[in-house]
Amino acid sequence: MMWPREKIGMAMLILAESVFFFMLIVAFVYFRDESSMKAAGATLNLPITSFYTVSLLVSGIALWRARVEVALLFGGIFLAGQGTEYVLMLRHGVTMSQGLFGTTFFTLTGMHELNGLIGLGLVAALRRSAALTMYWQFIVTTWLAIFGVVYLWSFL
Repeated sequence: MMWPREKIGMAMLILAESVFFFMLIVAFVYFRDESSMKAAGATLNLPITSFYTVSLLVSGIALWRARVEVALLFGGIFLAGQGTEYVLMLRHGVTMSQGLFGTTFFTLTGMHELNGLIGLGLVAALRRSAALTMYWQFIVTTWLAIFGVVYLWSFL
């Protein structure tokens, strides 16, 4: 069975994006030091971000189950939650220019946020397609890797 062009194109995009996010995660890990651990521990909110992570998982399951409105709702909750976290971090003085933690954190999570915003916009506009579902599952999976490396590892 041949894949339609839209699925092949989406698979190629996901492959390219996977390499990009892998390199951002590697940079975050490589530049991780004692001061970045202190910054992470002082500003990241693991319980709240865990809630937003569950929201993103629910949105992925909902889209897979063809529940577009639910996917939009929970995807929006996740994106709003990330935005709220950025505001709180900025209030604590953690910025992109503050140090390596700020630089790598905002670059990694910001690029994910941008991809999530684009994906959510596509879900709202197109409602549902196999290629779009593939992309949203990529967004969810990528976040799980980011959550594991940035959040869980910071509190171990």
